[in-house]
Amino acid sequence: MTTLTSLSKNSPVTSPAATMETAGISPVNSAVIDSVPTTSPSSVVKLGAAGTRVDGASRAQLVWERSGKDAVSALVARNYNYLPSANRFKDLGAALLERFKTDGSDFSQSLQQAPEDAATATYDTLLYSQLAPFHHLGDNQAGLTITTKNGTTVTLALDSSEEGLGVQVKSSGKLTDDEREALAGLSAAFQKAIDGLAAVPPKVDLSGLIKFDANVLSSVDLHSELKLNETDTQKLDFHADAKQRSVHFSGPAGEAKIAVDLSQPTSWGSKEQQAKALTNYLRQFDQATARGHGDAELAGVFKDAFSEMHGDYGPQPPAPWQQIKLTDQDHAILTGLADFSASVTQAEKSPNPLRTNENDTFDYRTSQSTSVQGRTQLDRAISQQQQSQLKASYHEPSRPGAKLDLTEDPASQNYNYVMIEDSASSSAALAYDEGALAKATLEQSASHSTRTLKYLMDKLIDDTTIPSSAQHIRDLLDTLAPRKEPDEDQRRRTLDAVNQQIFLKPEPGDIPQ
Repeated sequence: MTTLTSLSKNSPVTSPAATMETAGISPVNSAVIDSVPTTSPSSVVKLGAAGTRVDGASRAQLVWERSGKDAVSALVARNYNYLPSANRFKDLGAALLERFKTDGSDFSQSLQQAPEDAATATYDTLLYSQLAPFHHLGDNQAGLTITTKNGTTVTLALDSSEEGLGVQVKSSGKLTDDEREALAGLSAAFQKAIDGLAAVPPKVDLSGLIKFDANVLSSVDLHSELKLNETDTQKLDFHADAKQRSVHFSGPAGEAKIAVDLSQPTSWGSKEQQAKALTNYLRQFDQATARGHGDAELAGVFKDAFSEMHGDYGPQPPAPWQQIKLTDQDHAILTGLADFSASVTQAEKSPNPLRTNENDTFDYRTSQSTSVQGRTQLDRAISQQQQSQLKASYHEPSRPGAKLDLTEDPASQNYNYVMIEDSASSSAALAYDEGALAKATLEQSASHSTRTLKYLMDKLIDDTTIPSSAQHIRDLLDTLAPRKEPDEDQRRRTLDAVNQQIFLKPEPGDIPQ
């Protein structure tokens, strides 16, 4: 006779191993154990010879992949019995990486329900069930792939569904002590990333994974899928190496994409300049979200991801002796951030049953690209382009404060349908001739177009388009190369003032005339 004592939901868990001991769980190869009883936290469940509870109550038959009293298996048992499917990765990601502190071997474990139609005539029928391990089968998945400088690839896979929970670690080769230490050092970062994605609302927390030990590891990739309901899935893909970073988030609200180019560290600014640029860009995102009536939750994910991607570029690698070096004057026309492309696109909605072609949409894109050219330091040329585009459309009540409730009843068809199309650009350039500044320009433009269709009792009563635009070209040569040499403090103030003006100005009214 086999006995299983349940885990109490109110009992403290001192350690994963202690959790397993308290539960009386000794998983054996493909052995079936009882689910946690619902009658009492301290009740004892007994299995008869046929694998049924002697008290006659119904239960789920559970199958372990392998035997082993280890910390990860204890967490698998705890999480499967006590947490909803979407939250069963709690502490598991960290535990899998922490194994590398003491053990560099592969690991695999899963716990799952036996099929309802499994034969239960004898205990041995279930004991030696041919049920395949629960890997790459879950509705919810989290995978981490890490490549070392030596070319060894380590993959972690977590799977969860109502019917099972599985974890797996594989390495393509033997790991060194330094590699194992670097992998274990990512344990908290991996756990924070998958916990954030399972939160409501979801949160992008990739800062720890970005800060991998670049002396030992060459790249980190994260993939996550979370089933929200029968029709919606939330996904995230993240990649980071020495030359680039990217993240792609998608869910029922829409998707966000960000790619950062780390191949030109000479153009990066100081931490202070980067922080100022990041604040400026986040403000622009807020303005675009407000103007286009974008989804606040999706915008929050986009801003989190953008901040994470630009949060820390790591130490700047030493420049080759022949590489052009940028001066404080050159950096004045640059944002200080690494080049990037970013976009956020909202899922289309059609809230008006009488005009299904009128969709609520939001699409915002922005990018930055930098060029450093020249044969020598004396004839270098630096330029940077920033640009943004916003396309959005939305329904709003025709009267401020009124409630919008569009139905097939013509009496409900009192509303405005607004379509927005905006763009902005900023281009700064410097060029030197025999070491002297020969060219310094800043060109900025912005345009807005707002078209409003007004309906009253299902009748179009007005169709108005309001355009606005502005453009300005400024010669910075006299400012940056004055005839009289200023003192150091004055020079710093001048460069700061120029730098403050080079950012995108999405509002036409903000561009000087």
